[in-house]
This record gives sequence, structure tokens and C-alpha cells, in this order.
Amino acid sequence: MEGLLIAEVLESISPLPAERLSWRFPDEYSFILPLGKKAIWLFNRPPNSRIAFEDGYPAFGSTHSGFQDLLVAKAAGRLERIEQLKLDRVVKFYFEASEGFVPTPEVVLVAELTGRNCNLILLNTEGIILGAARDITVEQNRFRQIRSGIPYIEPPPYDKLDPRSLSFVALKEALEGQSLKRLRSILDGIGPNLSEALAVTAGLSYEKKLDETSLNHLYKALSWLVKEPSVVMQKAFDLPDVDTLRKREERQAKLERLQTQLVKEEKLLERQLDDVERALAQLDEADRLKLEADLLMAYQFQIPKNASHVDLIDFENQPIHIELDAKLSASANAQERYLRIKKRQARAEQAMSRFDDLTAELASLRKIVAGLPDVTDRHLDELYATHIPKEKTQLKLEPGIRYKGPLDYQIMVGRNARENDIVSFKLARSKDIWLHVQGYTGSHVIIQADNKDVPFETILFAAQLAAAYSKAGQSENVPVDYTLRKNVWKPKGAAPGAVHYTQQKTVYVTPSRRPELAQD
Repeated sequence: MEGLLIAEVLESISPLPAERLSWRFPDEYSFILPLGKKAIWLFNRPPNSRIAFEDGYPAFGSTHSGFQDLLVAKAAGRLERIEQLKLDRVVKFYFEASEGFVPTPEVVLVAELTGRNCNLILLNTEGIILGAARDITVEQNRFRQIRSGIPYIEPPPYDKLDPRSLSFVALKEALEGQSLKRLRSILDGIGPNLSEALAVTAGLSYEKKLDETSLNHLYKALSWLVKEPSVVMQKAFDLPDVDTLRKREERQAKLERLQTQLVKEEKLLERQLDDVERALAQLDEADRLKLEADLLMAYQFQIPKNASHVDLIDFENQPIHIELDAKLSASANAQERYLRIKKRQARAEQAMSRFDDLTAELASLRKIVAGLPDVTDRHLDELYATHIPKEKTQLKLEPGIRYKGPLDYQIMVGRNARENDIVSFKLARSKDIWLHVQGYTGSHVIIQADNKDVPFETILFAAQLAAAYSKAGQSENVPVDYTLRKNVWKPKGAAPGAVHYTQQKTVYVTPSRRPELAQD
């Protein structure tokens, strides 16, 4: 994405500082930060990295990369400001410190929207790298590495004219007598796509040298490009709009995941066909086993006990050597061979019944894989629904009592020791808030945080419940401890409901089983 297009997006993001919701990650390449009803979209898929500010945002994704988890944990405060280095393809997002349940310091997210070398890098205020979407090692770039723990090195500086403040005189001095090929090396924020759009809009040839007349056309087109670069691009090349681009990216992500899944299924079918061929090959041994078994039955009274092998003459007057299990009699050795024959025949029969179906299924699957690049969107959705395994949903138990707290946070209260264990260790997640009255037996209370910072009024609401559902329920000014669920553990062999916890804070509340009335 070119610098002038990035600047256009950044100008639309206002006002700042801005309150925000938690990060969303539809996939490992998409980083979405909701700001009110709109959201900043950072697409970090090379070579098509870009930024957008669009209406709406998706729900939470089911999987995160390690760097995405790092963003959730560290970039938790308000978005204070955004800074673009000149009109370069590097953007810095400054996040304030978070005063939530787990305070976080200020951080800076650097988005290098540089095509095939794109990256997202999280820094502390001293410029030390906390993590990156892609680490760059010394083997990949001996001049500039990107990895946690080392200082972040800015991209190399450059000196170009800013098209937003460029006068006609300055443009004439820079380009008169030159061709449009020189434009990109002179003007900041304009890459190959924008320069070509500029040429189309001005009606100029790339090869022709610029005189005063053509420079006038170029300057008018440049003035329009500076104001509305995306509009000029769309009109010059009849480009798709943002929604179409997003659909294309979603289609590409689906195609990649579907292809990976189909390759797995193809390998599984190939292994199953190999098993069929092995079963059929084993059937060839059945004739030999039957001959040995028949001979052992015929000669059973002539074979010594505890013999480990025997040499006999078969029914065609040919010598044959037979290995025996010395622990079994000749008759038992024969029966063991008859049993093996029966199993081989059963496996072969089953294999033959599956052979045609497996062969047809494999051929169909290979045909689907070959046709994936040209598959229609509707067929793609059908294939995706058929082949991509649905995410396993955890069976939700319904122990205890459920409350809806301030700002619609869900709160669970265990009613007994067994339910306390279920609420704390089966239903709660590591970043949920866990509460318990201090110094008394009572209910475990969980605030389901959904990876968000829980406001203090919600903690007070839940603390009143924890106090009310305890032995201190008739007291006043009851101390209630709260901490993250990940700081709570159950000692080995402990009784139901018994736990240890650490890093707790304490609030003093009046017990209430209907704390919403106190709010009213």
C-alpha cells in the first residue's frame, strides 16, 4: 500500500485519543481494533499489506498467533495517536497505559506496510522490541533484525518532495525535461500504482519528456490525487471498492485453509488405499498357509511334540519346510493357520468392498483440488462447510446462579463445593476475574471477562454477591478478595471447593444477593 493512500486512511481515523474494544483476529494475518462503530483493519499478508478504517468488525476469532496474544495483553490502553513517518509506508500506533485489573505500560505498535516485507512490531517506550508478527534474523537480513529484546531500527531515511505542499514551480524545477519515470524518485508517498494512475488521469505518456503544458496537466491531476488518492486510483483503473477487496481477502484465506484440509484428506485416502493393497497382498499368502495347515493335519501323528519346525512332502510330492510354535501341537499349529487365513480373507473382503469407493473418492478429491483456483464463491462456501471441521464447542454446564452485571458482564456463582470447582476450573478462563470472601467459607464467583478489562463497578457488583453467598452474609463491610482466575489453583488432594490463590486485591462491600437494586 502506497504512502499517500495510507495517509488518506489515517486522516479518516478521528477523534483521537479514542476508547476502543478488544482486538479481533479473524485469521493470523488480520488485526482489527474496534473504535466505536468503526474499526482499524491491518492486513499483514504479504505482498498485499494494507490499512483500512471501516464500519463494523467481526466477532472474536477462535485461534490466535503468539503475537496476537501479545497484542491483547500489552496493547490494552486507549489509542492515543497515530503517526506516519513522512509519507512512508510505516505507521506508528501509540497506546496509553492501561489502568485495568492488570495495569499495562504504554506501548507502540509499528505497522510496516511494505508489501512482501510487511510486518507488525510491538515496542516499549524505550524502543525495545517486545514481539513481532515475523521475526527477521541475521541470516535473513544482516543489517536490520527484528526480534524481541533488541532495539527497533527505523527504516533508512530518504529525502523526497511532499506532494501535499508542492507548488507548481517546485514541480517544474524537479521534472521539466524529464519523463514521468522520474516521478516516483522525486515525490514522497507515490509508488508504481499511484504514479500510473496519475499518468492516466493527466493523459500523459510515461516516455514523453514533460514540457510546461504537460506539467500543467500533471499538476492538476496531482492536486486531485493528493485530495482523493483512492478515488483517482479507482477511476483510473476501475478498481474494486473496499468491500470487494475484503471479500477477496476472505476468499483467499478460505482457499488456503481449504486446500490445506483437502491435502490432509488426500493423504489419508492414499494411506487407506495402501492398507487395501496390503490386505489384498496378504490374501496371496492364504494358499501357502492353507497348504501348511492341511499338511500339519495330515501328518499330525508323525510330528514330534515341541518341535520348532518340520520338513514334509506336500501333496504334489515336493519337499516343504514349515516353522512351528513349539508350545503348540501339530493340530493346534494347523488351527492357528486356519484362523489367520480366515482373518486375511475377512480383511481382503472388506478391503475389496472399499476399494472402488476409496478410488472414486480420491479421484473426486484430486479434481476438487485441481479446480480450486477457479471455484465459484458459492461452491467454495459449500466445500468449506463440508470439509473444514466445525470447531468443537465446549459443553456448557449450568451449575450455580447466573447474573448479568454492569455493562452486561456475565457473572457465575457456585452454590456448593462441587459447583465451586466446576465454576472455577471448568467454566472460567485464565483471564476471568475470580472472587471469594476473605476469611469465611463461601461461593466462588467468576466474572467472565472475554479478554476485556473489567470495570471496577462490575467487580464491586460481583463482590457483593461473593459476600452474600458466604458465612459472612449477615455482616457489613465484608472483605472480598479478587484476582485473575489463572492465579487460582487447587492443591493436590484438596477437598472440593478448597483452593489457593495469589496476587489478589481486596474490596470491602455490603453483602447483597440483588446488588442491581443498590445501583438503582
